[in-house]
Amino acid sequence: MMEKRLLALAVAVSAFAAAAEATGPATASTVVAGMVFCDQCKDGARGLFDYPLYGARVAIQCGGGDTPLTVRESNTNWFGGFSVRMEGSPDMNRCTARVVQGTGHCGAAASGAPRELTLAFRMLGLALYTVPPLLSQPEEAMDFCPGHERQRRPPSSPSSPGAFGASPLAPAPVSSPAPPLPPFWRRRPRRLPPIWRRPPTLPQEQRQPQPTPALPRPSPPPPSSPAQGSACSYDKWAMAENRCHWKVVTPNTTVAMAFGPLAAQRYGPELTLREALEGRGDMYRTLLREATAALLNAYYNAPGGPFLYPTTASVIDHMNGALLSSAQRVLIEGARFRRANGGGGGPAGRTRLPCGFTPCAAAPGEARR
Repeated sequence: MMEKRLLALAVAVSAFAAAAEATGPATASTVVAGMVFCDQCKDGARGLFDYPLYGARVAIQCGGGDTPLTVRESNTNWFGGFSVRMEGSPDMNRCTARVVQGTGHCGAAASGAPRELTLAFRMLGLALYTVPPLLSQPEEAMDFCPGHERQRRPPSSPSSPGAFGASPLAPAPVSSPAPPLPPFWRRRPRRLPPIWRRPPTLPQEQRQPQPTPALPRPSPPPPSSPAQGSACSYDKWAMAENRCHWKVVTPNTTVAMAFGPLAAQRYGPELTLREALEGRGDMYRTLLREATAALLNAYYNAPGGPFLYPTTASVIDHMNGALLSSAQRVLIEGARFRRANGGGGGPAGRTRLPCGFTPCAAAPGEARR
């Protein structure tokens, strides 16, 4: 029941799509609609394993005889449906539809007899003719089809005497039993291989094991100092001698890549993090400068450390939240980023975090300069 409804829906969609093209100066038009299925089991009927065939070519033919006249041709869509539109209102009751070319593995042979057209309705100058499901078959039935083995290997029919004028088969001669073999060829009993035994060894003098010298116990490692965070301002991150402390991102990384599409919409796709650290004079440029320094501090510190923003995701979230809010929120988030980059902003009673930078080793080319 569900398959019939889907078939009717597909035919109706194809028909109304063709009818929509007919809205114009023409007063009357005729539409022929139908569907083509791949008959995978080659049983000549639409079954459970058949599916709508895309790209098949269907011909509308009129007139009787062995060579009917082809009026229109059309290809099926993704749903296996086709629709042919003609101007005027000709009588299509004596016309037929057939598959002239298949596609894929169902393009080997088109199924036989054409199907007649049936008038579905005629209203407001539009005549709709429908066609029963057309079939296109592969060269051989699929392996999963029921009865495939029987079609592939026909059953052998027992031969009856006198059938087709053949003489009855003579009984097969009974072979006489083979004479017994001479005693020389009788099978000898199998003997197991000899068991290998270890030869006896002479008793050896037992040596007393020498005592191993006692190894000194390793001294316990010194107690590890608690993890100390670092918070550096934007001017220290902009120094060339501190470039070795940049992690994950580089000075040439764009702001759009580091902060996401909201920052790209506000600051443009070409602005780099080096240029962002030089921003001033505008509250949005100041927000970007302090947010960039906070992002670098979050990358530099271990996740969950004492820095006010323990992860880079928290920096990006506060940055995007400020860009989506009012100007007051921009000023508040910029001041909060600046306080965190200065080492403060943590829980009450905590000491301010220092900037844990050590000067980077200069490259040989820079040392000569």
